[in-house]
Amino acid sequence: MYERFAKPQLSTVFNPDEPSIYIRHQVGQKIAGGYAIERLFEDPPTGFYAEGRVALDSANPPVLTIRGYGSWFPFERVLEDTPDVFVAGLKRQFHAAIKQGAIDWLKYHAERGNKPDLIGESLGGKVAQQIAAQYSDYIRSTVTFNPLGVSQKLLKTSKAKSVFHYFTLGERYAFWANKGDYIPGYFFIISKNGESCYYKLEEAIIRRAKFSRKAMFQLRKRKIIVSIVAQLILLKRHNELILNRPRPIVIRVERNVLSLAELESECRVLQH
Repeated sequence: MYERFAKPQLSTVFNPDEPSIYIRHQVGQKIAGGYAIERLFEDPPTGFYAEGRVALDSANPPVLTIRGYGSWFPFERVLEDTPDVFVAGLKRQFHAAIKQGAIDWLKYHAERGNKPDLIGESLGGKVAQQIAAQYSDYIRSTVTFNPLGVSQKLLKTSKAKSVFHYFTLGERYAFWANKGDYIPGYFFIISKNGESCYYKLEEAIIRRAKFSRKAMFQLRKRKIIVSIVAQLILLKRHNELILNRPRPIVIRVERNVLSLAELESECRVLQH
């Protein structure tokens, strides 16, 4: 359910009851998955947007869900989000979370014996790490999906506990965006079918486009059609729901910080 909370899905954008954070909800609204919206936190100048959700079943904890890189359908807050995407040490949205009361909301529930979970995808995963690193006493667990990295300084000073990072097999954007690192926790590689023939075909297209971090914005030098197809593949991987599929492949990686190459190498070894 947390993956559905964190990731955007074009097929559900016009269903107001869907739980994706990329769909705007109203305070008091009940959404799929058995939760209701208790608080909205928004800071237009920085693009920060999050929802405080409470479970209709009191057995489940509250959840602070942080939106990732803008809402692409409709086009909203993308420009405001951009600085925090490409600079690992930038904390505009972290400070916006404090300003708009998101931390107070976490504290409120924690002091009443019901610590919330904290989740985010992409940029939302970066902000979630920044919050968890400093306010761990208010948080039960932190769950990120294809998160962007944070600064080395934060990595070394993080006090976060129970952190779970999920990376889709073949993910690129999380590693390309800002060359940041990830606060210590449990790391997982997830995929629908592992390195299937379909996955290998996609990888061939991506290699054909000759993508690298430096080449991301140099499409004029590539065959434009191949480059567009490769970008669509990468965007799909970044946002695709994996854990909701039948029998997904989930591999735990026994190390704190991994590069893209190490993630893929580890996945191949463990699968075999």
